[in-house]
Amino acid sequence: MEAASPIGLMAVLFSYVSLFLLRPVAHHLRLVDTPDHRKLHKGAVPLVGGLSAFLGVFMAWVIWMPVLSAHGLFLLCAALLVIVGAVDDARDLPAKFRLAIQVILGAVLTFGSGISLTTFGDLLGFGAIELGILGPLVTIAAVIGATNAFNMVDGIDGLAGSLSLVALGSLALLFSESSGFSSELALAMGIGCALVPYLMANLRIPPFRRRIFMGDAGSMFIGFAVVWMLVNATQPDHTAMRPVTALWIIAIPLMDMVAIMFRRARKGQSVMMPDRDHLHHIFMRAGFTDREALVAITVVALLLASIGLLGDFYHVPEWFMFAAFLGLFAVYDWSLRHVWRLLVVFRGRGTI
Repeated sequence: MEAASPIGLMAVLFSYVSLFLLRPVAHHLRLVDTPDHRKLHKGAVPLVGGLSAFLGVFMAWVIWMPVLSAHGLFLLCAALLVIVGAVDDARDLPAKFRLAIQVILGAVLTFGSGISLTTFGDLLGFGAIELGILGPLVTIAAVIGATNAFNMVDGIDGLAGSLSLVALGSLALLFSESSGFSSELALAMGIGCALVPYLMANLRIPPFRRRIFMGDAGSMFIGFAVVWMLVNATQPDHTAMRPVTALWIIAIPLMDMVAIMFRRARKGQSVMMPDRDHLHHIFMRAGFTDREALVAITVVALLLASIGLLGDFYHVPEWFMFAAFLGLFAVYDWSLRHVWRLLVVFRGRGTI
């Protein structure tokens, strides 16, 4: 905790200052989100929340922690990803280009740090599933998946930030209970603290009166950071959790992304095509306000992360935790495909 506390304090301070410095120039840099057929907010909203969070943790880390390390390489790759995300926010880069950048940066981080997934754990009850030479490739795929999962879930005020805090808080708890993870704990707490000013502004909590959005720069950075720490937490001989626990920690973003991609693929559509069929959109069409949807989804995310953490702490068999997660996902996917029936339980509050 020695390093984590000052990193968190400096990160929240630098993030707060960055937020006020970036907001006035957002329009000049075209970092604003304007309403369209999918975005129903009013007026042009600055897309600087993610930038401020990254700058907050980056500056805090440079001042307090060693830069020439695997975590320094992570921050360098994250900085490049944030720049690409900011350009995408301003210019709408092609999806294939963004994907290519994610692959390159995931490969640089994986091979440059020498840290990658080595096992899936005992998911089937017959012993650990070792990845061998496929480990780095699976890690790169995981980086891409988590990066896009958090990017896709950023749909209503406070949701991406709240789900990020659930994941980061879970990781911080795991790191604090394990020896040898002081740097990872500092990073998790630093990013979590750096998100607080953005989340307050996004939800217009005083002293913030004007709303800001996270932007692709922020949501991709969060996904990139979370999956990097999840991989670090499962290293052999340096383990803070079992691999299956990661599924529960990021359950909502992960299930939402995979279920939506399945639905698009079944319809013959591009899996990267934007739409309004995400979980938060369904809550809104069911008659919930954006704040009600935020609270409900965040509570569910907390519940699922808690199940994963309890399973890890009490050594519930990995195959059981994996089977339970697959069952949960099956229910989730079925619910999305039959949501028009399920909405009846909301007493006619809305229809699809």
